[in-house]
Amino acid sequence: MSSSDLSSFTEEGALFGASDVELKERIASIRMLIFDWDGVFNNGFKDSSGSSSFSEIDSMGINLLRYGLYRTSGNLPRAYVLSGASNASARAFAEREHFDGVYLNHKNKLDAFQRMLEKHRIKKEETAFFFDDVLDLGMAKQVGFRVFMGNGYSSAFSAFVQKKKLWDLIPARSGKDHALRESCDLMLTALGIYDEVLEDRLNFTEAYSDYWKKRQSIPTRYQEAQ
Repeated sequence: MSSSDLSSFTEEGALFGASDVELKERIASIRMLIFDWDGVFNNGFKDSSGSSSFSEIDSMGINLLRYGLYRTSGNLPRAYVLSGASNASARAFAEREHFDGVYLNHKNKLDAFQRMLEKHRIKKEETAFFFDDVLDLGMAKQVGFRVFMGNGYSSAFSAFVQKKKLWDLIPARSGKDHALRESCDLMLTALGIYDEVLEDRLNFTEAYSDYWKKRQSIPTRYQEAQ
């Protein structure tokens, strides 16, 4: 099996909305990663404070994907959490992982999205969005690459998203079962660099060290809508 062979993912149930070649081209063009929170990093359940948490397994997947995109393009991809709810865990995660920003309680996500594009001078076609529910569909119409975490709770909604062609990748797993990690690993595999990315991280190579220093220097902007 070649390093870009996606057959193991399809055998588990992942769905792709493009050919392997097109998938690789579109992933390689990504300059900004945007993540919804509830239902993407977790199962969507919240505690009495309104918070919901994340998995270190998914966190590592995102870090590896950011490095892989950096390794491919030479530029560190921008990274944001964009949620329709207020969530202390989302803010803590974004700050710990040195995302460019975390936007919370944004019911109209397109406003925040437009600000991100203007701030970084990035085209909407160069963005990837990881999402799971109705509030995210406006964004899914706009971005260049859509990862829909839709297999865990509603076949009717999943069918709607697919019928409207608002997806490019649907992982086999759901948010509560590490769909984020699956998606990140799949995207690196599609680029044909999965093994190399892991080797660089394992050995903390010069290339990975350069990425890490740049990542750690990013200040995280926090904004919560009223």
